[in-house]
Amino acid sequence: MSIAPILRPLTLTLLLAVGASSAALAQSGYYQPQAQRDLRAYPPGYYPGKLVQPAQPQQQQGFSLRRFFGVPDEPPPPARTPVARPRKAAPPAAAVAKQEKPKVDPSTFVVVFGDALAGYARQGLEAHLADNQDVAVVPKVRDAGLVRADPADWPNFIKSTLDEGQKTSVAVVMLGTGDRQAIKDGDNSVEPLSDRWKELYRQRVDGIVNTFKERGIPLVWIGLPPMKNSKASEDLVVINEIYKDSVQRGGGTYVDIWPGFVDDENRYTAEGPDVDGEPAKLRTNEGVFFTRAGARKVAFFADTEIKRILGKGGTAVAAPANPADITPADGAPAPSIEAAIPAPPDAAAPVTLPSKPLVGPVLPLTRPDVTPGGTLVSAPPKLTGDNAYMVQRALRVGIAPGSRPGRADDFRWPNN
Repeated sequence: MSIAPILRPLTLTLLLAVGASSAALAQSGYYQPQAQRDLRAYPPGYYPGKLVQPAQPQQQQGFSLRRFFGVPDEPPPPARTPVARPRKAAPPAAAVAKQEKPKVDPSTFVVVFGDALAGYARQGLEAHLADNQDVAVVPKVRDAGLVRADPADWPNFIKSTLDEGQKTSVAVVMLGTGDRQAIKDGDNSVEPLSDRWKELYRQRVDGIVNTFKERGIPLVWIGLPPMKNSKASEDLVVINEIYKDSVQRGGGTYVDIWPGFVDDENRYTAEGPDVDGEPAKLRTNEGVFFTRAGARKVAFFADTEIKRILGKGGTAVAAPANPADITPADGAPAPSIEAAIPAPPDAAAPVTLPSKPLVGPVLPLTRPDVTPGGTLVSAPPKLTGDNAYMVQRALRVGIAPGSRPGRADDFRWPNN
């Protein structure tokens, strides 16, 4: 029996059901029929890559159960009207603008002379004196020491700087980084740190000190710090002694910064406390120059002496072209640099300490029988019973007392 007569009605019924479902979905907007391609609108041999959908009426996209079951949609919610928020009032222009301090022409000038190390001293002094607009730090730094140049090179440079009108309240000098070299003495070359070398080097330091002394300018000479090279540090100790002797003989102030850059054993250290007491790196990697924290520490030592001099009435001195012009017209002697340096404080009176005996009373540590005054008793301690016998045997005869079971000196085996 053929099943074709049975399948035909079923197939027709299925096709009618699918068509009705497609029509219902298309009516609800859930299904959209694919647009037909109209190839007549294009040239021959051209197939468009994109289909142009025909214009359709605006319908709400997506499947809706309300529309599927014939229930009317809910009306859309009313549009929300945006609420205007009050804006913050703009601050006044005077408050926005940064309050700049009025510029003040400085009346005090700290002029720094020297080599590369003096540049770090100048950097530190500028940081220390940044809040005081009445003080200006003027650098006069050169790449020259006292050994290779002519003996009169630095004095002539200082004189020309002052003669050009550079006002100077305090002169700060720091140099000698590369002065561990031979000095030319005529046609001869003098070995560094020999007796003749020290004499020639001292003369060159005296030339700088006397130049400021003749102009009546207070001088602060900063000594050299220790170096990473131990041999260089030993040589700089000798050079610092020359600086100290010459500067103090000339009436200047010598500042020793060596203790600020060594450890507890007086050896070079690259790290240490800064001016605020916090641990910091003070020296650069090559072990010669300073970091920013180290430069401020150098200036910290010199700043104390500078403020002491300025506090005693140190003012800017415009050096005359002729040193003889510093003598007043009334014939009075010229003020010396000693007048700008205060007298040392009076020596404190020695404090009288109570006298004590060299040797105190001998007191036993294991015998409690002593008199109230702390002196030794004349009679030996009284021992009675078995304790007296054991003590006498141990101290006089040398026989140790027997051990007791369970005590640490009980070596019997087995240990019962």
